[in-house]
This record gives sequence, structure tokens and C-alpha cells, in this order.
Amino acid sequence: MRKRQVLIGLCLLLGLTACAQDSGLQQGEPQGSAPQQPKAKELSVNERKEVLGKVDTGMMNAQNAFGLRLHQALSDNPEYTSDNLIISPYSITQALALAYNGTAGDTAAEMSDMLGWKGMKTADINEGNRQLRSLLENGGGVELNVANSVWHRPGLKLKEAYLKAVKDGYGAEVVETDLKSGDALKAINKWVYDKTGGMIPAIYEDPPGGVAVLINAIYFNGGWMDEFDPAHTVDEAFTLADGSIQKVPMMKREGQYSYKEGESWQAVRIPYGDGRMHMLVILPKVSSSMDELHQLLWKDTSVWKDDYSFETVRLDLPKFKLEQSFELPDALRGLGMVKAFDAGEADFSNMAEEGDGFWIDHVQHKIIVDVSEKGTKAAAVTAVGITESAEPPAQPVVMKINRPFFFAIEDRDTGTWLFMGSVLRP
Repeated sequence: MRKRQVLIGLCLLLGLTACAQDSGLQQGEPQGSAPQQPKAKELSVNERKEVLGKVDTGMMNAQNAFGLRLHQALSDNPEYTSDNLIISPYSITQALALAYNGTAGDTAAEMSDMLGWKGMKTADINEGNRQLRSLLENGGGVELNVANSVWHRPGLKLKEAYLKAVKDGYGAEVVETDLKSGDALKAINKWVYDKTGGMIPAIYEDPPGGVAVLINAIYFNGGWMDEFDPAHTVDEAFTLADGSIQKVPMMKREGQYSYKEGESWQAVRIPYGDGRMHMLVILPKVSSSMDELHQLLWKDTSVWKDDYSFETVRLDLPKFKLEQSFELPDALRGLGMVKAFDAGEADFSNMAEEGDGFWIDHVQHKIIVDVSEKGTKAAAVTAVGITESAEPPAQPVVMKINRPFFFAIEDRDTGTWLFMGSVLRP
């Protein structure tokens, strides 16, 4: 077989498949605490085949396409044009799905269009997510945990249909707590810490406030099917996007990998555990660039699909650890999700009776990816904050006193005028 030398860049796409804990929901927990999710029952081979036959592949394709569009939108934002840009499309989609189930009308239509769910019934979307989780959360020889939660202010009565949707479709925990309190801040951040294996210690620095916070957390810990030998890791040159050189620890291994190449790129899948999950790495050839690769990926799904073949690959992969945080509203607005962020236009009437006055005031995303000779650890958190609109301010009555006028200084209770007069020339 052919041997290929593949030098993998830090600017890469992570083909990490995620899972979710499918647990029951509990309400009425003590203020500021969250119930624990039980481990999901592992599927048998036959059960897994049965679920695979039911899963709508369009859901998965829609999520990947949304992730690429969001990646592009963030890449176009000068605030995020650093050397690296990493996101978890699965985490972001899950958190937005919790919000989507509470929307109605044009707000729901915009979100479904953006997420690739146009024309799909909400019940089918939720069932598709439930089935996908049941596949992802089982086996694979890796540790993969996903958790969803809904935190809401005391006294807010969420609609039964909404509660059923987030419980059955997303395994969400529901916690009633004062979102303006320090106790809520501690409880939410502890939940995030626990659900990400301690990789992300907090999502908020201050209490989030508002009427509800919808959170997804994902944790991945996968050992390579074939580990890299640390003795072979050496500092080598890595060419940055601007052409400059820096030294990075380069891991090395030769073996059989699923491989594909095009005119301007090479791609390899590096398996974890029993091979069901892998890291997909796509590298532009020396004659190409990351910008050109991004444009190709956003337009051509065949790059990561179709005819990969096993080749003997001499693989050089940098050892790296990346962390990033994002505020996503601007990027999401740019993708067409506008009304959900508008206090006067948003419609969350499927979430609560007073939901037509709710709107999203923040979407925060944190992610960390740590790649070493043993494998990969990664975690991400996405938090969607729902707040309540105040009564829109009344339009002011204009009274411009720029001509002669009468005045009186009066006692309000008795109506007595103490002074009065006409002003013709102030």
C-alpha cells in the first residue's frame, strides 16, 4: 500500500461524535441544586441496529451543516479571527433545541430554518434527537457524557408540553432557583464542572438573572485505538498561516488509517476506542490554504463523506490544548435567527403562558480540547439565557415651552395657587 506523510495543522476540524445521558427529570429540587442523572442503559447489538434504522440522517446532516455555517460566521468576525477557532455544533444545537421547543410563530420558523429543520414537526425533531442520543451515549470504547438542564425562576409555571418535550427528547434536568442569587450561580457552575469532568469550571462569573437558563454540557474522553509513543514525540517546525515558523511537540505514528485526498487537501480519520468514534483531520496541501479549505468544506460535503480507503499512513500530529469562549448572538443573527433576540418580536408562548414576553438575551459557548499521545479529552458548554420584556416605554408627549405661557405654583392637596402669572418674555 501507498505510504502518505500527513502533517496535521492546529487549524483542524474535529470529527468527534457526541452522546447524551437519557435520564428522567425531577422537579421541586431544593433551591440551587440539581438532580443527578443516572447512567443510560447500554444498547445490545440488535437494539443498536434497530435504532440505527430509525434515525433520520437528515438531522445529523443538518447539525453538521449548521456547524459549518456557524464556523464561517465566527471566522468572519474580527473578534474571533485568532489562529484557532473551535466549537461544538452538537452542544450548541442541543441548547438551542431546548429554546426552540418553547418558541412559536415566526420565532420558531427562523430557528428551524437556521438549524436545518424547516418542514419538520417539532415532535419528530425531538424524537430524532432522542434516538441519536441513544446511539451516541452507548459504548464505543470511550467516555462520552452529555447533559441538558433547564433552570428557571421561582413561580414560573412552565407548560406541561414544554416540560415533556425537554424531558423526553433531551433528558433535561429542571431546577427552580432564584437566578439572581449567589446560590444559583454556585449551583449552575457546579453542574457545569461536574458534567464536563472538571474541564470547564464555570460558565458564568455573575448570576445570570432572567427567567430561565437552558444549558447543554458535553464531556468526551477517548483513548486512541493505537496510541502514539511519547518517546517518538519531538519538537518540530509548524508553519503558521502567516508563513512564520514555531516549534510544537509533534507526535508520530505509522499505521493503517482511513484516508482520502483531493486536489488541494488530505484527510485522515484517527480512531478512538473500538473505532466507532474518531478524529477527522483535513489538511490543505502546501499549494492551498486554510481559507480555501474552509470555502471547500462549507460547499462540498463529499470531502468528509464517501470513499475513504485504508492506507498505510505515516502520521505526524501536533500535541495541543485549545480553549475558547464565544458570545454567539451576533453570529446567530447573521444566520437568520433574529426574532428570538428581539424583546418586541420574540414569541416563547410554548414555554410558559407569559412566554410571549420572553426573549433570549445571551448565548454563551465555552469549549476545551486537549490532544495527547494517549487520546483526546474535550468538553463544551452552551448556555441560553431567557429574560422577560418590561412593558415597552410609552412614547413621550412633546411639550416644547418656546412661546408665551401661563404658570402657577400650587399646593397639590388643597389646590391653592400661591403664585401665578403669564410669561411673555422669559
